[in-house]
Amino acid sequence: MQKFALICRLKLICSVVALSGTLVWAVLGFAQPVRIAVGAASVASLPTWVGHDGGYFAREGVPTELIYSRGGPQTMSALVSGEVPFAQIYGGALVAAGLTGVDTVIIAGLINQPFFSIITAKGINKPEDLRGKKIGISTFGSATDFALRLALKKWGLKADSEVSILQMRGVPEILPAMASGALQGGVMSPPTNMMAIRAGFKELAYLPQIGISFQHTSVATTRRYLANNRPTALRVMRAYIAAIQRIKADKAFTLKVLSKYMNTTDSVVLDYSYKVGEPLFRVPPYPTLEGVQAALDFLGEKEPKAKQFQPKDFVDTSLLDELAKMPTIEKR
Repeated sequence: MQKFALICRLKLICSVVALSGTLVWAVLGFAQPVRIAVGAASVASLPTWVGHDGGYFAREGVPTELIYSRGGPQTMSALVSGEVPFAQIYGGALVAAGLTGVDTVIIAGLINQPFFSIITAKGINKPEDLRGKKIGISTFGSATDFALRLALKKWGLKADSEVSILQMRGVPEILPAMASGALQGGVMSPPTNMMAIRAGFKELAYLPQIGISFQHTSVATTRRYLANNRPTALRVMRAYIAAIQRIKADKAFTLKVLSKYMNTTDSVVLDYSYKVGEPLFRVPPYPTLEGVQAALDFLGEKEPKAKQFQPKDFVDTSLLDELAKMPTIEKR
């Protein structure tokens, strides 16, 4: 009888263990990686990188897989096709897509200024000196392209006719092209701009300082995905906020992450990148409606339809509004 009871207890224990294992695998199966498309390598990507390497996405139950693409159009394509549910992309591309009826929407603004420098060769000391020169960007339709065209317009220069714009596929590729003499300038983000300056080139302009409204690095999804997966989107946003808080509180860890993804151990470059990037990140990371309006104004010069829209048509801050009410979110 005791032997029979022992066998029954063993069977019960095995059943519980088996059930526990099934539940664990069910949970693990549920927590499928969330794909986030990331464009050009830049300090603007720090919240995504820190969120990933710091384990903040995983902690929220949304472990991430980072998908890299070259420039705004490729990133946008991945988002629109459904290949990725979230994308780190600049606002101008999202506004342009929205004008065609695509249901993409900005849910956060990581960088709300044109986070670029225009780097030039020796002899180019003022904007007027750019006439007749070749300036490199990543790709047409990308943030580098849009920022350069806005800067040229502010300076009274005509893009394409007075200043040639050449696409180089990526920001890191611009510097070698300048070194070879194929370009006389380029649009670069930190830390590539500092690398160029240390190589002997000149910073003609640091674009956050010239007064351009610009919705730069945004977190975007589609309205369709947001409607069907709001709890997931909320957790993703919570992870982004935690990552930005970590960036501001832990410089050493942030530099380690930046060194890894930018593939440099140059302490001067890394320290500069942190110094210029950290103040631009905000908690909560609301986008700038002025930057979205600037994109509408710019696109409206060739597309009359743009004048029928308002910035709020391209933005949904309801996730951030919800998270901002939580006492654990320190506003900075």
